[in-house]
Amino acid sequence: MTHSRPYQDAGDMMRLQRYNAEQFPLGKGGWLHPGDIPHRLFNGGRGYDAADLLRLWEDNAGVIAGWALANPRLGSFDVQSHHADVLHEALTWVETTLPNALIETELPEGDSFWAAIFRERGFAPDPKALPYHLVARALDDLPLVPTLPPGFSLRAAAGVHEAAALLAVHASAFNSKGTVEQYARVMESPGYAAEREFVVVAPDGRFAAFTVTWHDDVNKIGYFEPVGTHADFRRMGLARTVMIFGMHHMKAAGMTQAWVVHEAAEDNPASSGLYASLGFRTQFRTLMWAKTRTL
Repeated sequence: MTHSRPYQDAGDMMRLQRYNAEQFPLGKGGWLHPGDIPHRLFNGGRGYDAADLLRLWEDNAGVIAGWALANPRLGSFDVQSHHADVLHEALTWVETTLPNALIETELPEGDSFWAAIFRERGFAPDPKALPYHLVARALDDLPLVPTLPPGFSLRAAAGVHEAAALLAVHASAFNSKGTVEQYARVMESPGYAAEREFVVVAPDGRFAAFTVTWHDDVNKIGYFEPVGTHADFRRMGLARTVMIFGMHHMKAAGMTQAWVVHEAAEDNPASSGLYASLGFRTQFRTLMWAKTRTL
């Protein structure tokens, strides 16, 4: 028997990340990197109460059996579980929670366990959506960190007092919106660590490029999510430099692999080309599955 409840606190986040890390090698139930959970909850869900977006399923002994995360802003969601009955309950909760007519999620390509359940629930692969690629490389034989242009420097974020500067480079890189207060809350949220957000600082003090990195200490996998360059500083090789810098830090922390997810080359040739040039190769792809409801 399992029961469900809303997300509560940092202790829950640690347990959820551990769950995904332990399920990943089993081939189902936790294919998202543990860093995706806080990133999607606190960054993707900026402006929402975490307890309204994330729900946990536990057995009678308090052991996690799965979880679900809804994003009303995008009409998207994530569900992770190795139990079919929990997946059905989680999908029912998602459909009750999301107000959107079109709801969608990513599923690993070719996984019959997930596909059967989602088809039963009325979902189907979106023929218009190109796949996402999860690409990886070993953290041995790393290239040296490239020399930056004169006046530029590399470092980790110093703390929440830099939220405005970090928000500026995030917003420019992805043409996104948000407030300084919202990003400050992201920086204070469970799972995030300022010492794992790396930045290139321009001569005028602005952040020219950045990446946030996450560690899976169970499987020794580092993860880049996201990576971006300010629009004023593109085509200078800064994203490449900050990623190499990040990989050296991952290796020093005991990681043996690095992961990053990118859109298909047709959607984003610059990103896919960058990762390929750094030695990342596709491990698996995810497809977008969608369902349109009459509300």
